[in-house]
Amino acid sequence: MKLSPHSSLFTLSKRFLLTLAAATAAVALAAGGASASDATSAPAAAVAASDAAVVAEKGRKPRKDKPAKPAAAPGKDAAPAKKCCGICGKNAAGSGTGDAKQCPKQQAADAQKKSGEQKPAAGAAPQQASAAPQQPPAPKPDPEDPLLKAMQKEIARLTLEKNLIDARLAFEDARRRDAAARRSAERNAAAAEEKSRIETDLALEALRDNAKLAKRAQRLRELEAEMRTLKAEVETANLRHLSTVDAFKKRQELARVATNARPKHLKEPLVNGTLYISDRRIPFNGVVTQRLAERVIERINFLNNQSATDPIFIVIDRSPGGSVAAGFQILKAMESSKAPVYVVVKGYAASMAAVITTLAQRSFCYDNTIILHHQMSTMLGGNMSSLKDQMKTADKWYRRLATPVAKKMGKTLEEFTKEMYKHNADADWEEFGSEAKKLKWVDNVVERIVETGIVEEKPDTPPAAVIRLGHVFEDGCVGAEDDMGRRCYRLPVLENPFDCWWIYDRRGLYRTE
Repeated sequence: MKLSPHSSLFTLSKRFLLTLAAATAAVALAAGGASASDATSAPAAAVAASDAAVVAEKGRKPRKDKPAKPAAAPGKDAAPAKKCCGICGKNAAGSGTGDAKQCPKQQAADAQKKSGEQKPAAGAAPQQASAAPQQPPAPKPDPEDPLLKAMQKEIARLTLEKNLIDARLAFEDARRRDAAARRSAERNAAAAEEKSRIETDLALEALRDNAKLAKRAQRLRELEAEMRTLKAEVETANLRHLSTVDAFKKRQELARVATNARPKHLKEPLVNGTLYISDRRIPFNGVVTQRLAERVIERINFLNNQSATDPIFIVIDRSPGGSVAAGFQILKAMESSKAPVYVVVKGYAASMAAVITTLAQRSFCYDNTIILHHQMSTMLGGNMSSLKDQMKTADKWYRRLATPVAKKMGKTLEEFTKEMYKHNADADWEEFGSEAKKLKWVDNVVERIVETGIVEEKPDTPPAAVIRLGHVFEDGCVGAEDDMGRRCYRLPVLENPFDCWWIYDRRGLYRTE
């Protein structure tokens, strides 16, 4: 770790090293036999070094004071003393010292007198020079010296402080390395998270694109189906237009033939096994749907406004049943009609259509007509909770509509249901007209049916039983194809959320959305 010259740790380390160096030098001087003045100047030098470090720390220049003259050490390096004029006690400048004892010549003369060796003063200088090297050795430092102990204690303290600074430097270096590693790990984690986010966004964008493509492909298929439907309708319209002229000509010819024909409005339409149907007839073919129910109910109301006494005939050529809500509306319209409403079944009536036939005020059929009753077999879909709710609703519908049928037969609903399974493992109980009459599913079996209300011929149209792709039938079903390419009927969506399909579909011709 590199330290900045301006950092606090760098400054503290610098100051400590300078102080330690000064203290070490002072102790060396004391241990090496320095004079008392040198030993005294060592702490001063240490303090001066410390002050210089503080000044350097604060960024200021040290004060330029005049340096003190160092004390002259004995020996060859000492500065020469000023020549004295002699015993007079005056120096070369002519000023007196005021103390004759301080004169070195006087001291030399006194020494010679004591030894008995009297020599001229001129020779005193060589003798003094030769005596200088023979000074006794400097005394060894006293271990008990308080100053030396204080300096040693200061050195130990500074050493500990140096170790502390080294430890702090090591800790700071480790902390910085740890912070750098942590920042690097955070950057790597952030980069990995950003990469993951980008990959997730790309995957979601790809899914959205795929969903858009699938939606566009579905829309393309729907447009193609609509195009086929429109094409079929155009073809049908063209056929209808082309046949208009021929139909007009045929009506003119039939008008001449049936000029005297008149509908028979009989209060009792059954005469000697023959049923006479007037022009107060309502065709009822295909699946019982909301569209078919609205048309039947509208015709019942219209014919009631024409006459409240003449019978109204609902003629069923074929019907597999259908919506229970739509069938219930037809039943209530039949009950509310002032004019009697009779149901005539020529081909077959199953499921909901059979319930309408049985519960009508009066019903007629051929001996070979098929009437079929069974349990409600709905076309359910959804999760388990939704299926349970739909089953509860279907059970309620079944009890409300099948109970009157069982009551007319003189049975309870449970007995009626058990009887269904006795006749068929699937509970599809079908009977011909004669047997249906015995079971009270139908009131009368006729030998012939005469349509007195048909006095003109309608244009030729394709049979309704033929499934034409894209064709919309009178009941609202649409001709379609399944995944295997087989023709089928596409049932309309049940607009009533509590509605159910009660339909007989052994061959699987009817499909829901």
